[in-house]
Amino acid sequence: MSVANLGYLHVSEQAAGSWRSFGTDVLGTMDVPRCDYEDCTFLKIDDAPFRLMASPGETDKLVSAGLETASASDYQALIEKIKAAGVDVQAGTREEAEQRCVTEFVRFNDPAGNCLELYYGRTNPQECNSPFESPQGVSRFVTGDMGLGHVVLPAPDIEQVRAFYIDVLGFGDSDDLRLPPPAEGAPDMRVIFMHANNPRHHSVALFNGPSPVGIVHMMLEVTSIDEVGACLDRVHQAGLPLLSSLGRHCNDNMLSFYVFGPGGIAVEYGYDGLQLDWNEFSPTVSTRGDFWGHAYQMPG
Repeated sequence: MSVANLGYLHVSEQAAGSWRSFGTDVLGTMDVPRCDYEDCTFLKIDDAPFRLMASPGETDKLVSAGLETASASDYQALIEKIKAAGVDVQAGTREEAEQRCVTEFVRFNDPAGNCLELYYGRTNPQECNSPFESPQGVSRFVTGDMGLGHVVLPAPDIEQVRAFYIDVLGFGDSDDLRLPPPAEGAPDMRVIFMHANNPRHHSVALFNGPSPVGIVHMMLEVTSIDEVGACLDRVHQAGLPLLSSLGRHCNDNMLSFYVFGPGGIAVEYGYDGLQLDWNEFSPTVSTRGDFWGHAYQMPG
């Protein structure tokens, strides 16, 4: 009994439609207009009704991460574990569940204050029934039972937060990456990568520092280096700043780059990520982030 995958992300946007244009013009996601929620953007990348929802807000930030369970019984059992850990759990309303295209969900915060939404049963309203068709010709994204991709969340007290994801939510350790400080006087950088109940190397990771937008980055995975390169061309044509150049990670083998989306929310766009049999895997500890590339840069 554990989380099955990262099902969706909900972000807020100051500029109406900023994620719609970024998603369709740059990332190659499909816009799904919904007449009952005209002020929101729903971006589709597979058979799910959507994987990214953007709603109006005073700031650009991550609002919540949606974690999927495989069944109603897993859902109820995990809720009981979360409550037993002393965490306040709030049930989503029927209207909120309809907006998220889920049968039922609850929301709660992890020990770092990151808002999570646990759900089961994606529903598929008529408006969301159209097959995925990328406006940029992306053949497909790597999703299915592995969900959206992954998300990296801020967690200054990283050990306490890791314990919650492992002991309560049922994630498993994948890799513990420890890097030297980026500047003199700064603390060491640490990222803990954790897998859900699917083969993707990690669905959630924790970074031992804060983030002004409530998220370190999200990841979308495609099926070829050519689609990564084509997206990188679109990034350059749009004049968008990169967080990182093209490179390949050591721990999950992902070949990717990072681009800043609306409001400075970073998106990793890559391919060739590891898929693993967890019965034959031992968690790793890394001191090197990349085989090559991934030169990080902060605009300005």
